[in-house]
Amino acid sequence: MDHRLTRRGMLAGLLAAAALTACDGTPGVAPSPTPSFDPPQDEPIAIWELTGGLTAPGIAALRPPRLVIYGDGDAIADATYRSRLDPDQLRILSNGLADDLRAVASQKKPTPTPTIVDAPVTRVTVWTPTGPLSFTAEGFEELKPERVYADALYNARDRLANVHKTVSATAQPYLATRVRVVAVPVLQGQAGTGSPIITDPSPSATEAPWPPGITLPAPNAEGLRRADLDGDAARSAVRTLTRDLDQRGAWPAYRMPDGTMARASWRYLLPNE
Repeated sequence: MDHRLTRRGMLAGLLAAAALTACDGTPGVAPSPTPSFDPPQDEPIAIWELTGGLTAPGIAALRPPRLVIYGDGDAIADATYRSRLDPDQLRILSNGLADDLRAVASQKKPTPTPTIVDAPVTRVTVWTPTGPLSFTAEGFEELKPERVYADALYNARDRLANVHKTVSATAQPYLATRVRVVAVPVLQGQAGTGSPIITDPSPSATEAPWPPGITLPAPNAEGLRRADLDGDAARSAVRTLTRDLDQRGAWPAYRMPDGTMARASWRYLLPNE
């Protein structure tokens, strides 16, 4: 039995009875309709992500959203941990985020501040019955102590941060059948230009042959290769490549089929990716 539907039906009956009572008590006055909360079950209703900033191209290409919450209550943090919100928790969170982003204060422009070089950009997107709401703010985390942006936006961020903390604390691993693999070139003992990925201690640093079951596209202008894999290729990546759980960029080196060296890692893809 779907208890959510049962509770929803009971709630609808109670609301209908209350509405009739209100009409009887106040002739000629119709009750205000209560907006329904019926989010899409398999789509995100809240996304918190960081983009840009002083980040190596490989790590940026592999970086997942901080938190994604789906309409069925599934909550996934850093594409690494997962938990589940019950219907009441989901409704309260979604309504609170929507109120934050609709607040007049959230339209406040940031006050002039010294530029934070290479600060990441925070983006929060929230589903509502009337359409998505979102905000984007550069240096949002770094400027939080000064409350440069509107309090309503920091309230929204804190709501999501509390869920992220709870999901991460449960330590329930997130697993998927699809993965993203990223490889960056190793040039003169270190990763591609501008990348802070760990340097090799010597030209004879340990390397492994690239797994034959994983085919990656040709490198882009920066030398970066990225592929979203499924099936046998995804299973091969999980089995043979090292996962960078803490996103520090200490990726093992591999000899690619064309003879070049590359460092590579992977992560699980989210349901909406």
